[in-house]
Amino acid sequence: MLKRIFGLLAAIAIAAPSVAQIGAPGVTDWAQKPQPAVPSPFSAAVPKGRADDYVAIVNLMNTYLVALDAGDLDTYANCFAPDATMYWVGGIEHGRAAIHKNLASFGTGRAKLPKNATERPRFIHTLGSQRIDFTGPDTAHDVGMWLGFSNRNKDKGFETAEFGHYEDKYVKIDGRWYLQERRIFNERLSNKALYYPELGEHDPRQ
Repeated sequence: MLKRIFGLLAAIAIAAPSVAQIGAPGVTDWAQKPQPAVPSPFSAAVPKGRADDYVAIVNLMNTYLVALDAGDLDTYANCFAPDATMYWVGGIEHGRAAIHKNLASFGTGRAKLPKNATERPRFIHTLGSQRIDFTGPDTAHDVGMWLGFSNRNKDKGFETAEFGHYEDKYVKIDGRWYLQERRIFNERLSNKALYYPELGEHDPRQ
């Protein structure tokens, strides 16, 4: 029974990072507002002289995901600019401090287990397709896909838990890139829409 209780608590910590916000009326209304359509055609080539910036942004996103799943909130929050805005299933967070506070229990790395535990349930996020374009000397824009994988099932096997896409705006401050604005769409939860102009999609309704 104790083992089951711990399992339930771990699942709550993983799935409900901000209980007070998630599921509240109107908290994901932001997802229904269409974003600007993707520019077309879009060059697949990295602009000349921007290779270092491109790699830095990719590394920023990898750092973000590893820190998220490890429950390393300091590293995670520091991927954002001090005045950043994040849109997610919990609503809209303004500023690095709010992002840090309201994701305080997110990630399997923060789930508490009994002292005799030898393994843990895991939830891992990874990037899929990604498209980065530079909008200025110190700004960039990015849209891409993400996937979430878990072993929280009866035989602890690998399973796809959820998926979606994101749209980010970046800013370079004192030589380092940060997330200035991040919109996270999840096709399993309520922070989703019928179609996404930022992905090049059109209204599919006849």
